[in-house]
Amino acid sequence: MGEQRTDLSRSRNLWALIGVAGVLFAWQVLSLSLGDLLIASPRQTLIGLVRLLATGDFYRDFFITLQRFAFSLFFAVLFGMIFGIMAGLEQRVKWVLEPLNRVLMSMPPVVLVMVAMLWFGMGGVQTVFVTTLIMFPLIYANTMAGIESVDSGLVEMARVYRASRARMIREIYCPGIYAPLFAALSLSAGMGMRVVVLAEVLGASSGIGYAFSLARTNVDTPALYAWIIVCLIVGGGINATLLTPMKNRVLRWKEE
Repeated sequence: MGEQRTDLSRSRNLWALIGVAGVLFAWQVLSLSLGDLLIASPRQTLIGLVRLLATGDFYRDFFITLQRFAFSLFFAVLFGMIFGIMAGLEQRVKWVLEPLNRVLMSMPPVVLVMVAMLWFGMGGVQTVFVTTLIMFPLIYANTMAGIESVDSGLVEMARVYRASRARMIREIYCPGIYAPLFAALSLSAGMGMRVVVLAEVLGASSGIGYAFSLARTNVDTPALYAWIIVCLIVGGGINATLLTPMKNRVLRWKEE
């Protein structure tokens, strides 16, 4: 069994490397075909990234964006879990929140950014506000689905033994939401980073999005593509180094 898993892991890594090589090859071909003014080559992008890393502005913008993303994720998880648990436990709350949830799920992020700029002006507040609203429906819907999927037999048994509502939430409902919640968090990480950068491009004077917009204005194509690589690394890194280990640890604890 262990050898099969090792072979599967090696095969997966091999095909992943082939995929990366294919992307780099296509990227290089497009750069040669369209010109480096439109598409910086992988080599030029790497040089641009090294140049960015040597400046203090890079680290300032990077950590500002990371901070805004962290605040947005915190508020989205906080309110998404609270309202998701309430909606999962009480049908009337679900009915009340359903129109809002549908509006937020169908609202284009750029529209929210424009409205938030009217309310809060340009800066970090509107960025956090918009990103929180975009991530909230995923957290809310998955939390509610986890509550509704809890075994009704366990709930009835807890009621027979007159367990308090707080204890039922802590020991019965919360374990049921871990898997869907972490699935939502994985999706929210990538989506949230994109929305943060979009909000910064349109309405901020700092952060990765602002630096991205500045590179576009200066027609600094290598820096533009370097910031794209940074965004991809951050989105993937949050999943790989934070969310996935947390998910594995919580699921192991749940099984024990």
